[in-house]
Amino acid sequence: MCFCFPSSTTVVTKQGVKRLDEIRPGDFILTLNKHQQQKWTKFYTWGHREKDLSADFLKITVVGGSEICISENHLLFVVDKENEHAKVAKMAGQLVIGDKLYHISSTRSVTMRSIVSIIPVQLSGAYAPFTMSGTFLGNNFLVACYASVNNFKLAHAVLAPLRFWTKSTVKKDAERPEGIHGYNLALMKMRESLPTSWQTMV
Repeated sequence: MCFCFPSSTTVVTKQGVKRLDEIRPGDFILTLNKHQQQKWTKFYTWGHREKDLSADFLKITVVGGSEICISENHLLFVVDKENEHAKVAKMAGQLVIGDKLYHISSTRSVTMRSIVSIIPVQLSGAYAPFTMSGTFLGNNFLVACYASVNNFKLAHAVLAPLRFWTKSTVKKDAERPEGIHGYNLALMKMRESLPTSWQTMV
């Protein structure tokens, strides 16, 4: 099972830096666009949220000491080894020492930091915010909103109906019950019904 991010993970909002357990649907949080420029993206619902859950994560540390904790099946972005001007999404469990992650420095400039350490840790809370862009900066690292799928573009596409529904309704999502979002659960059941060879492709 994928637990995404611990509660201590921070994001930059228009109201300042907040932990994931402090943000609410409707908040705007910082991310990067396709040109690695900073922009705001709207956080619209939780893909997964369980505040008291104790879960396993990978603590990834880069040159300079910055770190992020993330579940092994969750996507984040690395510099493409064949084209340093491009980024690719990889599951955290597939990362290796030397991979370069996109990171925002204290001066808010975009840097590429090489991984120096990957160790398993157990932490409290499980949070997976969904944003309109499908990305956000967690602990100042560029990460995706999606897990358990190898293809970021595909994952973002299948969430389009949920994004449309959220934009079309005035219903507040802040009090949604804890756990995995019903839309996510439905997608997981559909994926499990596919042949095993197909599941590895999505």
